[in-house]
Amino acid sequence: MLRTKAKVSLMFKLFVVTAALQGVLLLQACSENGFHLRKNIDLPLDYKTLKIANLADDNGFRKALRVAIQEAGGQLLDDSEAKISTVIRFNNFREGKRVVAYTSERKARIYLLYLKLDYQIILWGKPVSEKRRINLDKTFVYDANFALGKAEEEKQIRQELYAEAARLILLRLQYAKK
Repeated sequence: MLRTKAKVSLMFKLFVVTAALQGVLLLQACSENGFHLRKNIDLPLDYKTLKIANLADDNGFRKALRVAIQEAGGQLLDDSEAKISTVIRFNNFREGKRVVAYTSERKARIYLLYLKLDYQIILWGKPVSEKRRINLDKTFVYDANFALGKAEEEKQIRQELYAEAARLILLRLQYAKK
């Protein structure tokens, strides 16, 4: 009886050690390659120099799009610079939030943050694609007891919406017909 308990105990210890080693090896593999949830976007040569039309300079989305374009190897140029081959023309840009649920005391509890825009890609003065619409939204739970933290969370959600919209536009550029 004592021998079987010793065997079971030894086998259990070997199992734990083996599982721990497998976990360490998995973590090592992840740290070498990094976590890549999405593939980086590489812009075609015709879309490396871009201009944005009909979007204010102080717009938060414009800033996020600029960063995404630079990370994709492109360059966002001003109107005054020559040889701009590609223009992304925006229309109907809207962002905001609206209440979607209330508490029992009739106070806003859940908000919907949204970003809506239409855009068209123009290459050397000719439309490459028809107008496309991006319509993104995300819910946001509000608690008055944590107002400062919730304001920061709302700002972060807006940045996520901007980044996702920019990624969708760059994907369209990556696969746009010339």
